[in-house]
Amino acid sequence: MKNKIDHFFTQFLKQLSPTLLLVLLVILIYVYLMRFLDHEQSWVPYFIILLALIKTSYFTFFTFRQVNKSIKECHSYSQLLWVFGLLVFLIIFSYAADFTCLASSNSSSFLGISSLDSVNYLEYLFESFYFSVVTFAAIGYGDIVPITVPAKILVILEIGQSFILIVFGLSNINNIHTTIKKK
Repeated sequence: MKNKIDHFFTQFLKQLSPTLLLVLLVILIYVYLMRFLDHEQSWVPYFIILLALIKTSYFTFFTFRQVNKSIKECHSYSQLLWVFGLLVFLIIFSYAADFTCLASSNSSSFLGISSLDSVNYLEYLFESFYFSVVTFAAIGYGDIVPITVPAKILVILEIGQSFILIVFGLSNINNIHTTIKKK
């Protein structure tokens, strides 16, 4: 059993090597932009939207491709759920980073998120993460509300991404379960 798990993670890492490099590159770009970019410039919210569109497209196609590969190569249902959960976490966290960047560039982007001046950065990121989780789950409590057009576009992108991911994942659960049982 342990050898199967080791083999699965080895294969998974080999397949994701370009993806992991891309994620590291995006993290470095994010840190650079958050540290050195003047967020008060008018083009920054639209740049965030552009990057979110690219990210959403990538996650969508990556999800379809990886789930199809995983159905064929996966050794256990729990491994596939772990990968699916990791993907959901990455999407939620990436949108939280987008919301944080957008709120940093225009403090009036969201109603209900404390200003960065009144809380430390980790609390600010937590509020963005909370809003991203609520948006991804399509709960929408209303305690944090997007106000500007770029903020509304980001929320629409995350809701669309969650809908595609959840519907695609749920529609394939029976296929995945049947395939794994046959092995």
